[in-house]
Amino acid sequence: STPEYLPQCQFVLDHSKYAYAQLVAANALKKLLVQSWNHLTPSQQLDFRNYTLSYLAQRGTSIEPFVSSNLVQIVATVTKLGWSSGEEHKAIVQEVSKFLHATTGHLVLGLQLLQQLVAEMNMAGNTRSLTQQRKVSASFRDTALFQILQIGLRTLQQLSTGAIPCSGDEEPRIREQSLSLCLSCLGFDFIGTTLDEASEEMGTVQVPSSWRSVMEEAATMQLFFDIYAASSAPISSKALEVLVLLASLRRSLFSSDDERQAFLGRLLRGTLHLLQSQHGLTEHENY
Repeated sequence: STPEYLPQCQFVLDHSKYAYAQLVAANALKKLLVQSWNHLTPSQQLDFRNYTLSYLAQRGTSIEPFVSSNLVQIVATVTKLGWSSGEEHKAIVQEVSKFLHATTGHLVLGLQLLQQLVAEMNMAGNTRSLTQQRKVSASFRDTALFQILQIGLRTLQQLSTGAIPCSGDEEPRIREQSLSLCLSCLGFDFIGTTLDEASEEMGTVQVPSSWRSVMEEAATMQLFFDIYAASSAPISSKALEVLVLLASLRRSLFSSDDERQAFLGRLLRGTLHLLQSQHGLTEHENY
């Protein structure tokens, strides 16, 4: 549990061809980084993040998924731990964006990195106090979350228009990962507290006012209705989950009553069409 064993974990990752050895090394690396974080210099902390990103860029598409997912968790954990200590950690979205413009395998990895980052920022843990957690979470919400949501939306739109060249097997993976990313963003704990179950705000999605234009845009909601209509589970069920969150947007988000009425009208028309077509209603996952 001391930092001196960190290079040994890297050595195994760099030289072993056995997936389970890589898995053990990745798990040990994450555990050691969390336990010895305060004993590392800021440059060392950043080096380990960059090492893991570089490893994923070079080998992430060829190693076993259970290994790459653990490395993705390391990037998210290290970014959260270092969020308050330097601007370099806050530039994580720009670093991950490099994955999005490489191969389709790297695109999936990049989306996974962003989703895991959102999940990590939304979760208490890694020895932080509740006050520290809320401070980091609020900073991430204000500086990075909307940008990440836009990446998810843009990827879904590009898939719909055929702007992303991918094979028949790759397209569902990219679409499902993009939907998962959008779900994580919209399901974020925006206000940093657990509401009382009797509160009128219970179940309301408290997105920031800066998201208003994208939420009010008709194409945003229609995108998910279109994905549902053209897909089967689990993609269709994720599209429905996003639509449920959109239906739960806080009333005060909208710029006017007319905008809110237009939004609700689109939601009701889309839902009615969904029920009339009966597409996917026999699939258990869509319930």
